[in-house]
Amino acid sequence: MYSFVLLLLQTAFVCGARKNLIALNERSNQSGMIRGISEMVNLLAPKSLVIVVQNETKIDRLDKLTVMIHQHNIPTCVYYDLEQYFSLIKENLVKSLEITSLIFCHPEDMLQDIIDRRLAHRLSLFIFYWGAAQLPATLNPNLLKEPFRVAIITNPRRNIYRIFYNQAKPNNRGDMLSVNWFDGNDMTFKRVPLLPAPTEVYKNFEGRIFSIPVIHKPPWHFIVYGNVSGNAGEMANSTNSEAVGFEMELEKNVTVESDDTYFTVKGGRDHNLMQLIAERMNFSFQYVEPPEKIQGIALGSEDNASFSGALGMLQRREVELYLGDVAVTWERMKAVEFSFFTLADSAAFVTHAPRKLNEALALVRPFQITVWPPVIITILISGPILYVIISTPYRWRCGHSRRGTSRNPPVHRKRFRQRKPAFYNLRYIEEMSYTRVTARRTDTLNQHQEYPSLDRCIWYTINVYLRQSANIPFDGHLARFFSILLWLCATYVLGDVYSAQLTSQLARPARESPINTLGRLENRMTRDGYELLVERQSAFHAALVNSTGVLQRLYRLTRQRAINDSFLVKSVEEGIRVLQSDPKHAVFGGRETLYFNTKRYGANRFQLSEKLYTRYSAVAVQIGCPFLDSLNEVIMRLFEAGIVEKITIAEYEQMFGRHKGGISHSEETVRSTKSTNSDCDADGSGAKRKTDSNDKLQPMNLRMLQGAFLVLACGHLLGGICLFVERHIKLINRCGETIGHLGSETKFAFGHFCHGGDDSQRTNNLLE
Repeated sequence: MYSFVLLLLQTAFVCGARKNLIALNERSNQSGMIRGISEMVNLLAPKSLVIVVQNETKIDRLDKLTVMIHQHNIPTCVYYDLEQYFSLIKENLVKSLEITSLIFCHPEDMLQDIIDRRLAHRLSLFIFYWGAAQLPATLNPNLLKEPFRVAIITNPRRNIYRIFYNQAKPNNRGDMLSVNWFDGNDMTFKRVPLLPAPTEVYKNFEGRIFSIPVIHKPPWHFIVYGNVSGNAGEMANSTNSEAVGFEMELEKNVTVESDDTYFTVKGGRDHNLMQLIAERMNFSFQYVEPPEKIQGIALGSEDNASFSGALGMLQRREVELYLGDVAVTWERMKAVEFSFFTLADSAAFVTHAPRKLNEALALVRPFQITVWPPVIITILISGPILYVIISTPYRWRCGHSRRGTSRNPPVHRKRFRQRKPAFYNLRYIEEMSYTRVTARRTDTLNQHQEYPSLDRCIWYTINVYLRQSANIPFDGHLARFFSILLWLCATYVLGDVYSAQLTSQLARPARESPINTLGRLENRMTRDGYELLVERQSAFHAALVNSTGVLQRLYRLTRQRAINDSFLVKSVEEGIRVLQSDPKHAVFGGRETLYFNTKRYGANRFQLSEKLYTRYSAVAVQIGCPFLDSLNEVIMRLFEAGIVEKITIAEYEQMFGRHKGGISHSEETVRSTKSTNSDCDADGSGAKRKTDSNDKLQPMNLRMLQGAFLVLACGHLLGGICLFVERHIKLINRCGETIGHLGSETKFAFGHFCHGGDDSQRTNNLLE
């Protein structure tokens, strides 16, 4: 009995000692875990750390962990409520802030919730630890694909910790690979840094295949739909520039689209750029056709908008990236992310080229409308001014002497004035022949009037303005001085300037004002019924819908006149075709795209407007894309080295060639940028098309001179009317004089008959 009790006491002592030893080992392991995690966080050096602890997590001494992390100057916060934690992550993503989370739970408990809430992002790193010795075998790799960043810490042995990371390779398979380990015995890491940097991982994609959407949009991508040849597979991989030029020449610069599933990308500026980026980053790509062959536009509410087209595929993570003149807008940045810009473009619109004005009005175009009224008034008042200058001194001098004369001279003067027209009709012959008709009549005129009449002064000034020969109507100094000034004004100021302008107008026929501003386009749409065309579901379509000011008024006019959204076209190329067939249209889009299509269909047929606003194109990627920084680095190097611009120039030169002594695309773009505002004045007369400078001078034809013939015809018609009126007035006056003479004779005969005389004499008088 005693021995049995002793055995029980010994057994109890051994069990107590074993329990104390296990508890000591647990505390030792827990302190090693705290020290190991704090060192890992210190090596990771996050800007902030969020610790998430679930209720079932058995972790003591959490305060000691936060204290040790604070010793490394890393701010931390602890969350026990998952909803508050998810709200914090979402808020940081909206502000584009990096955040690192240390989560003490099993990964499968939270992975699906994070994906469903769309919190997977390159800015968010999720580190899981729950004290397991190895990775769980049921972990789904599909949940760990990009852009999810997940790190898992395991504890295979005492004070030994391994770090697994899902983005250790750029293959996007979701495999958790061992990237580092920590030995708590000697406080060392296998490698530094703790996790591989994304820029290093995604510097080389190791032949990864990307799916990239593509649409036909010259000059960015040239696509031929359908089976165009027997060696279709060879043409699908062909990027030779000669093939592109041959296709354009074969189809006469017209691309025929179809609904066939087979398509071939034959070239384009963005296609060449994508090939260069793929070569630098060591990946390959295959093109896929987006639904409806469009870039895409936001559908639904603003907070939960979904995109259609290529951007919709990117938003749903069906493709990795998209390059094809993708404009960067605030609306699109909510669904996708953009790289460093690949093109600095601007919005513009294109209309028909300014047409030649009617040559019938060429005689009045040398001066503007505001100049003609002063010129006409000057011509009209020059004769009366000359008359006033000549007659005023004589009126002052002879005023009193004429008052003291008898009343009979005015009668003689009146008779002289009645005889004056017969003599004055010969004054024109004197002016043309520089001779005097009769001295007697001149003396007779000088006896009654010592200065010329008003009509003589008017006729003299008209001859001077018409640059005809004419004698000075008066020999006074004031008249000569005024005549000299009048001659200088008519010859050098008006005559020479008018002749020079008229010559240039006939040599270079004037054109109507170009439609190169939004104000002029609005005026034409309101007055002449112009219609605005825009590519369907593009960035410019969205810009019109969300616009303000002039663009908003243009969109309202377009919507009012459109039938079943007829103002929306499939592509800018289709809009240019519509404009080519109907000049009362304007196509709204990117300036570079419009420039290419106008060049393609004939630059002399279209008028490209000035820059409306600047817009940027870039590579669109998924939200939270992990290789965005590596892609930006490659694009920035290409941009800084001028390779992007050279690709653009080479594409234009391959399409259209560069003639000897011609201007390259870049030079023309710079010139147009500098002269956009300086070349266009208020009425557009200062705008000169570059194509006009290359036109050859043509000989004069009757159409150019029809204005002169019309003026001559009008002059003959006016002269005939004046002759007809003058003839009838003279006939009326002659008839009046005859009637008056007969009346006076009848009155005299009747008076003589009443006052006496023989009957025979009275009868003869009456008969006469």
